[in-house]
Amino acid sequence: MPGHKTTHTQLERFRLIDSMLADGEAFSFEKILDSLRLELRDDLLSESSLRRDFRYMKNELGAPLAYDKKLHGWHYTKPFKLPAEGFSDDEILYLELMKSLVNQNSNDDFLYKAFDKLLEKITPKKAVVEPKNAVVEPVETTLRDRFYIAPRPRPLIDKGVVEKILDAIKNNYLLDFNYFSKWEPEERHRKVMPFQLVFDDGSLYLYGASKNPRVPGPRLYKLSKMHNVELVKSQPFELPANFRFREDFEEGRFGAFQYDEAYDFKLEFSGEARSTVRECVWSDNQKIEENQQADTTTISFTSSQWIPIFRWLLSFGENARPLEPDWLVEQWKESIEKMYKNL
Repeated sequence: MPGHKTTHTQLERFRLIDSMLADGEAFSFEKILDSLRLELRDDLLSESSLRRDFRYMKNELGAPLAYDKKLHGWHYTKPFKLPAEGFSDDEILYLELMKSLVNQNSNDDFLYKAFDKLLEKITPKKAVVEPKNAVVEPVETTLRDRFYIAPRPRPLIDKGVVEKILDAIKNNYLLDFNYFSKWEPEERHRKVMPFQLVFDDGSLYLYGASKNPRVPGPRLYKLSKMHNVELVKSQPFELPANFRFREDFEEGRFGAFQYDEAYDFKLEFSGEARSTVRECVWSDNQKIEENQQADTTTISFTSSQWIPIFRWLLSFGENARPLEPDWLVEQWKESIEKMYKNL
């Protein structure tokens, strides 16, 4: 019937097919289709829809679905559990949103592709248009279209870097690479014990310790700055007890980067920046003071993350200024003077 719309989801059909075949019994194609039409109260569910469901379950969900000529029916050739069996329709929607969030930071490398493939495997695809103008429009499709995940800048990471780092982490191999640091004028050679992968603001970092005793560590290495990465399989290392990236005294929430000494910060905001400061917890020990007469909002907190804090402060332009510590005030003034000279 032209214009017919189903009220059930593709996931519901998967669940019903799975429940029929879970015990190893074989059913004819016609029997499965009739059972679905009855259970779903959809007499217009088409044969092509069921064939597409079979293909998806086999190719994407790994179902051991096969036709037995002797039994004249479809069955599971071995025990199988439907990956999406435990998810409700709302949870499927959340998986779709999670997939979009992963793709928001995607840079086409191995790790993000692996995330995407995993989510694709456990998340049924959107339904497609049925023959004879019968439009299949699952309920969650409408809900999914009510969300939008804005894209972010994509970091440029050399091909194969993520795979090599994961291999090194799994086997405790050393990593040999060239690295360009903002603190050094040119690329330098590094040989590092890889401890952990760290995710921060859409970027990937390697947390590890250098084999060079003159380089204090461990430290973070940004993957987009790592080049000519090679595994040193002949030199496996023993993972130390304190390998985990942690912030022992860190109370700030300005990303992964921290430094050895913590400072007491006091920053003043005006104009539209005031509402932005009120909207988030920037530090677990923050204190916010409002001065309605001066139209300012002051935030005080302790943190060792002075570089990201300084960049955050500058991002508000004329609507923000530091009050403490004194060295931050002086650095802020110097930066403004340099920007003025560039006019």
